[in-house]
Amino acid sequence: MELGALERVEACEEFVEGVASTDVRISDAVWVRIFRPQVIPSGKGDEEVARPVILHVSVSYRLAPQHRLPAAYQDVALAVDWLVQQAKRQQHEKECHPWLRSEFADFTNCFLAGESAGAAIVLKVARDAAEAGCLSSYIPLRIIGLLLVDPGFHSEQKRTSMVDEDLGMQTNKLYDVALPEGETLDYPPVNPLHSSAPSLEPLSNYPHILITISDKDFRYDMTMEFYQRVNSFCSHVQLFVTADKGHVFHLFDPLSPQAETLMLQLASFIQACTTR
Repeated sequence: MELGALERVEACEEFVEGVASTDVRISDAVWVRIFRPQVIPSGKGDEEVARPVILHVSVSYRLAPQHRLPAAYQDVALAVDWLVQQAKRQQHEKECHPWLRSEFADFTNCFLAGESAGAAIVLKVARDAAEAGCLSSYIPLRIIGLLLVDPGFHSEQKRTSMVDEDLGMQTNKLYDVALPEGETLDYPPVNPLHSSAPSLEPLSNYPHILITISDKDFRYDMTMEFYQRVNSFCSHVQLFVTADKGHVFHLFDPLSPQAETLMLQLASFIQACTTR
C-alpha cells in the first residue's frame, strides 16, 4: 500500500554494519534489492557468528491504490521466476547476477518470507506454485520453507480479537483501495479461510513452515484459525506467539527484548531447517 511520500534509502554496495545491498530491475515495473551479508571469519565463537548467514532478496512490487491486487501477487511470482532463472544460470556456469554466484547464494536452501501484507502475498504465491506443480521445475532452486510473520489476513466476519473499531475502520479503508474492484474482505488471498478460498493443502509440499503472531494483534484469532487449518494436514508447521504486543511490533520497537526474541526465533528456524 502506498502510504505517501517516503524517502527512499539508496542501496549501498559497500558493507555498512556487515551488510551491502544492490538493486536489480527485473521488469519495467518490478525491481529487487539484494542484501548480501559480510561473512565473519570463523573462530570467534560468539552469538553473532552462530547465526545463519542469509542472502536476502527483497521485492519492490507495485502498490495500491495505483495498482490494485492482484498486481502484487503477479510481481512477486515474477521475482520468484527470475530467481529460478538465476539458479539455472548459476548451475550451468552461465552468467547469473554477480551477487548470486555460488560463493554467495545457495539456491538449494531457499525460503519465501513476508510480514503482514507480505506474508499474505507469500502465501498466495507459494500455494499457487505448489498447486500448479511448479516446484519440481524450479530445481536447482528449492524452496524449503515459508516464513509468515504476522500475516495480513482480514475478513468480513469479525473475530473476538478485532475489538478495536477505529483500527478496524482504518484497515478496512486501506483494503477498499487495494482490493480488486467489486471484491470484499473475503477475497480469497486476503481471507484464505473463507469457503470460496482454494484449499491450503498444497502447502504440504513445503518441508518447513513458520507462522508468527502477537496476542494483541488485531488478526490474532484469524491467524490462529489459519494455523489450525494448516496444521491439520501439515505436521511440519510451527507457531510462535509473542505476548503483549501488537501487529508487526518489531518494526515500531526493533530494539525491544521481544523483537530480539522474534529475530532469534526466525534465525534459529532457518538454521535448523538448513542443517538437517
